[in-house]
Amino acid sequence: MKFSLFYVLESPDRDFRRAYEEMLSQVEIAERLGFDGVWLAEHHGSAYGSMPSPQVAAAAIASRTSRIRIGIAVSNLTLAWPVRIAEDYAMVDVISGGRLDFGVGRGYQPHEFRAMGVADKQDVSREVFDEAFQIVTGLWTKAVGEPYTFHGKHFHIDGVDCRPTPVQKPTPPIYVASISPETFDLVADHGHDMLVTPTLMTLPELNGFVVDAKRTLMHRGRDPLSLDFPMNWQIHLADDDAQAVAEARPCLEWYFENVMSAVPQGESTPAGYERYAALAEAAAEGAMSLTGLREGGVCYVGDPDGLIREIEILREETGLDHLICWMRFGGMAHEHVVKSMELLAEHVMPHFADAPPLIPRALREEEPAIANDRFLEIEFPHEEGETHELSRG
Repeated sequence: MKFSLFYVLESPDRDFRRAYEEMLSQVEIAERLGFDGVWLAEHHGSAYGSMPSPQVAAAAIASRTSRIRIGIAVSNLTLAWPVRIAEDYAMVDVISGGRLDFGVGRGYQPHEFRAMGVADKQDVSREVFDEAFQIVTGLWTKAVGEPYTFHGKHFHIDGVDCRPTPVQKPTPPIYVASISPETFDLVADHGHDMLVTPTLMTLPELNGFVVDAKRTLMHRGRDPLSLDFPMNWQIHLADDDAQAVAEARPCLEWYFENVMSAVPQGESTPAGYERYAALAEAAAEGAMSLTGLREGGVCYVGDPDGLIREIEILREETGLDHLICWMRFGGMAHEHVVKSMELLAEHVMPHFADAPPLIPRALREEEPAIANDRFLEIEFPHEEGETHELSRG
């Protein structure tokens, strides 16, 4: 099982130099502790995040590390010219020696669309995202030196080359962020994986979403043991529950107050963002207290033993095999973040070091129907290590 870190890099005190230095220091510590990766989020113009160019941060991390993978969660393809995105992240892959994991999404905060001059695109952000995604991957996979041309509804590009090109071929691993089934086609048709998070839904809702997504992809011929659905989870560990709560409460409550003020809401909610408006309404009714967040599984705050139990449940229910740990949330103090990282590395990571990939329990129970539908050749783990092989017809 893999464990990574995540940064949106909120800076409540606007001390951006300190925030960046803390992130870089924590990533260096993470590599020494044995973490597998770090994931970086793009946001613009608010207290919610202070990383407008994850590609710049990724290049800095590449220069200070040698092993850890560098993920983007995500690059908002609706907010920038796709040729520039392709060039920048190809450069990151080259500088890092092929350590880039490229996550993409379409964004959701209205003020960001306004700030980046594309407010008129939010209602059609899915269309814009789809075209931008085609351009980025097209530039990366075309023949070397061959000009690339694309004519769509939102972008027109004639005879463009991409220099440099990524080290990883045909592309770096690509992950698509989603909380909606509309992304299934993109994931299934192109063999990509999905980034998921309970930050904007409860953990039971997320579990159902992941199982449904994996079921759909299995029906379309994907090997379920090959699916990589990293889950980004806000986590704070301390020696005991009371200490963890005392350290995390102000940071989590600050974070959710800010994110809920930034999501689309009210009568001006753009088409396709209705779920965010519903979340904002729930937050206004008090659902985002620390007690409510913990009960809903939106975050984990507690001791390492409790986190081990929660991960074991997630592995059984969803096949979780990659946990992205969001530990520096809401401006959490550097020393508390490092202590939480050390506890996770000392107690949690070794427990799952040899844990094999799992198919979600519900899908193991459905294996005959899935096999008849798509003639997969899969080994399904059963009780006491038993396996059952489905032969391809």
